[in-house]
Amino acid sequence: MMLTIDQIAQYCEQELARLQLAGDREELRRLQLALGVLMRAAEQARDRDTAMRFRVLAARAANAQEIIAGED
Repeated sequence: MMLTIDQIAQYCEQELARLQLAGDREELRRLQLALGVLMRAAEQARDRDTAMRFRVLAARAANAQEIIAGED
């Protein structure tokens, strides 16, 4: 059985929510970087929809980091 893009995106969404609740800025930063790599891979494959999906998730991770930083 192979992992699908949908499964990867769903996992990242769950991690994003978990990390945001935990207030873990460093892990959110790592998730954002990983999402950027996935986004660029999708762009290279000319899969615009998947690239956008990962771009939105990366932006959400960045926003979550800023929110947590504002709480410090």
